[in-house]
Parts: sequence; structure tokens; C-alpha cells
Amino acid sequence: MFDRLDIAQRHLAVKVLQVRHWQHVVNEALKKNVFPVPVHVAFGHEAAAVAIGAMMQAEDSLVLTHRNIAYNLARAGALQPVYDEYMRLPSGAGAGRLGSMNLSNPGHGVVYTSSILGNNFGVACGVALANRLAGRAGLVSVLTGDGAMEEGTFYESVALAQSHGLRCLFVVENNNHALASTIDQRRCPIDLAKLCGGVGVPFLRLSGNDVFAYASAFAEVRNTVMSASAPACVEIDVTTMNRHAGATPGWPTDPMNVDFQRGLVIAERTIDPVFVLKQVLAPALYAELEREVLMHPGSP
Repeated sequence: MFDRLDIAQRHLAVKVLQVRHWQHVVNEALKKNVFPVPVHVAFGHEAAAVAIGAMMQAEDSLVLTHRNIAYNLARAGALQPVYDEYMRLPSGAGAGRLGSMNLSNPGHGVVYTSSILGNNFGVACGVALANRLAGRAGLVSVLTGDGAMEEGTFYESVALAQSHGLRCLFVVENNNHALASTIDQRRCPIDLAKLCGGVGVPFLRLSGNDVFAYASAFAEVRNTVMSASAPACVEIDVTTMNRHAGATPGWPTDPMNVDFQRGLVIAERTIDPVFVLKQVLAPALYAELEREVLMHPGSP
């Protein structure tokens, strides 16, 4: 248990709490149907999003998918530009033109986001290839879920990245769900470790939602990719603690099943990154960080 944190650790802890709190704010707005676009919140994804954001250096790029809110919040470091984008305001991160499922923010390293399942893999390989041909340093991380992993472009892109020595990191957030079906309801198990091993791509699986452990692991993976000039793949066990997407005007009712009044912890189990953080920090330290975040909500 930590009773004190260094600067980097404190940054990670505060970021996890911020991303959770800001998602609560968005979620409450979703319940009121205020957004003109559908929004996929991602309660339970905070540790991965924060750790990957912390791994990134100035020359790195991030390529996202439709459930991108935790990553965009972590990279922007503020709620307002993301919230305003969901409202389609000119002050939004995409000047009100991108909405939620395609929200990119190049100024903070998010160079492309796609709502089309599997579309982002080829784009990520293209960015990584352009970097190599132009002699630019930088890691390209591309996010997917266990659903999009079933697309042919995933396997093709992993093989392409290995064949051409691309500095590309494939990150699979495995929440055992694709819209409304679990893995065992729709397909046979896919052993990513063996699949990656078949083409010589290093593989790592993460679980437990400990942001400190995740940050350390991703820093090591980045070093591996950069030194080898070759891709790697990380699979993260994630539990998405909300329904598929929030209600929006004209859409069927799908209210979020998370209550902000219960506090930042949603589930008192290791599936919840905030609960894990609370367990590894001394009570007084956690209370201090939580107060800091709640006192500076970052608007709205």
C-alpha cells in the first residue's frame, strides 16, 4: 500500500480519477439526452487509457476506435473540449465536426479515430510506414476490442507490420462483448499469444486494472518496439461497466446503468480501476486525491 507517491505516480493516480469523474459528468448528461450524437462511455477502461497516454512521447501517435472517450479525455487532460465536441460546438476538440465515434485530436497525439469496425488497423500501419519512410521516430498505437479483432484487417495488419518492420503497437481491449454477444456466443476462442507468435510478434496480456503496473508494462513494450523497429501486441482484460451506448435524441432508450451519486467507485471488485487504485493507496492519500479531482471538475 502506498502512503506517498512520486510525481509520475501521482499523475497516474489523479488521471484515473479525473477520467472516471469526467465520464460520470458525460454519463449524467447522456441520461438527459442532451447530446445530438451517440456517445459510448467506457467505465472500466480508465487504467488502460491512462497508462497508454502516459507511455506516449511527443512523436508518438494514437489511433482509436468508436469507444474512445477514456483515451481522448486522458490525452486532452480536460473535459471541456471533449464535452463541447459531443455538443457539436465550435469550441470542441474537433470544432464540432467529428462528434464522438470519430473524435481525433492531433494536437494531443490522437491522429485518427474510426467508427468503422476494423478500419483503423490499416490506417495505423499507414502512419507507421509513413514514419519509417520519412525517417521519423515515433510509436503508433492502435486500439481495438475483441469484436473488431475478428475482422480480417486485424490479422492482415499484424502480418503487414511485422513484414515491413513497422513501429506499431496493437492493443486489444478484451471486454468479452461485441454489441450484445459474448465471445462464447459468437465464435471459438482465439489465442492471441499463439496468433502473434505465429508471425513472430511479441505479445503481452495484462489484467488487474492496476494503473501503476500497466504504465510500467507499456513503457517496457514501447522500448521493445522502438529498439526492434517491429510491432508488438498487448491484450488487456477489461470489463465495460455500462451498457453499449447512451441514449440520444431519436434513438431507442438505453439509459446508462451507472449512478454518479454512489461516488467514483462503481464496483468494489478488481474489474474497477478506481477500486483497485483505492485499495493500493493509503486511505488518507486516496481521500486527498479524490478531493483534489472533485474540487476541480474541469467543467461543465
